[in-house]
Amino acid sequence: MARPKKIASLTKADKKTSTMANKWSRLRRIEFIDFRLCVDGKINRADLVSFFNISVPQASLDLSYYRELVEKAKPSRTNLIYDKHLKVYVRADDFIPIFPNRCSPETFFSDLKMVSTNQLDADRCFFGFTPDVGVASLHNPRRIVSPEIMCNLIDAMRAHLVLHIVYSSVSSNKKDDYLIAPHSFGFNGLRWHVRAYCYDSHTYKDYVLTRIVSTEKPRTAAPSDRFPDPIGNGFKEIGTGGKDDKDWNEIVVFKLKANPALDEGSRRGIEMDYGIEKDGILEYEVKKALGFYALRNLMVAKEFKALPDYERHLVLINEDEVYEKLGLNNKK
Repeated sequence: MARPKKIASLTKADKKTSTMANKWSRLRRIEFIDFRLCVDGKINRADLVSFFNISVPQASLDLSYYRELVEKAKPSRTNLIYDKHLKVYVRADDFIPIFPNRCSPETFFSDLKMVSTNQLDADRCFFGFTPDVGVASLHNPRRIVSPEIMCNLIDAMRAHLVLHIVYSSVSSNKKDDYLIAPHSFGFNGLRWHVRAYCYDSHTYKDYVLTRIVSTEKPRTAAPSDRFPDPIGNGFKEIGTGGKDDKDWNEIVVFKLKANPALDEGSRRGIEMDYGIEKDGILEYEVKKALGFYALRNLMVAKEFKALPDYERHLVLINEDEVYEKLGLNNKK
């Protein structure tokens, strides 16, 4: 009988890769322990075994390692106590998370919203107890943008390449073809856009990602755009990269305060919502290219003045300046 081939021993590089993989795996398990203690107030070995498909001894080692970390942390603390009656580790009174960002209210509510709309993958969902959630806003169906389109856009951005897209506009009954040089993504509060130079209209524009029907794989470097000057002064030449997009790079400052037409109690509640000091002003910086979206999302555009005061929580105290910078003074 032929001898089985001897399995080659791990090289130094293999061992280093394996060690790093184990390190990152353990780090994620420690993050999981931290999150469960913060949100659920308890954790046991079975939680780790079930979620990460590890052995019971490994789960015990992870919990011991977590305890060592918090004891050596600054400030030193306990964070978890073993409850012999419940047979679980419970959150200690001196609990301070090791991963404050992962355990922050912002991350918690962001993940909770994704769970409620079935958009958080199981391997990213650290929730044990999940509060019931109601959502009173529309959200786009998941994975409506194909991976191919996403990758083509990113490839074009990374290497500054031109990209041919087929786009379906709500203002047109047909699908239009455009040649663009994308440089950034933007979020308007509801939808994701790609910000790009359009060679057909000779200007920078926003394209809603979910309305891009198809793209070709980008292969050609994006040149500057040279075209006849519409007012007859020979030719114009415009750069097509992100650094050339003036509206994208210019920042407009919105100076906001609680609507003074409201009573003091209502104003203070609104100030607490936005982290504004009493009778203070919030300075909100937004890219000029996204300024119109911000006006509408914050309900401080001029057309919202027709609404009752109780529906307008914020007012824009530098309205003339903002409208001037956004070029909206002559627009209805």
